[in-house]
Amino acid sequence: MLSKVFTIENGVKQGGIVSPVLLCIYIDGLLRLLRESNVGCFIGNVFVGALAYADDIALLAPTPRAMRHLLLICKEYGKKFSIKFNAAKSAWLYFSKGKQPHACFPQFSIDGNLINHASE
Repeated sequence: MLSKVFTIENGVKQGGIVSPVLLCIYIDGLLRLLRESNVGCFIGNVFVGALAYADDIALLAPTPRAMRHLLLICKEYGKKFSIKFNAAKSAWLYFSKGKQPHACFPQFSIDGNLINHASE
């Protein structure tokens, strides 16, 4: 059942004792959607494509296409629930068996903002 629309005048205090718990409840739906997408990394049958701690989320994907799909799920969830993902505070790493020239690196973005590549 949905309530009437109401405005939020105060947020959850950063560093507050219940802040991480409340955020986990808030993003649980996102983590569920990411898992149910069957896109990302798995160890056996266990989904490890989205790891979350407090207000940080790490996405793990085997291909650039899979990563873009996970980022799209995050974007759509954020739009629906007024969550802003900060591309400026985000970074991506690329791991491969061989050396890949820098010019061949893929690009990733969230909400139209480019996510920077990190080398370490």
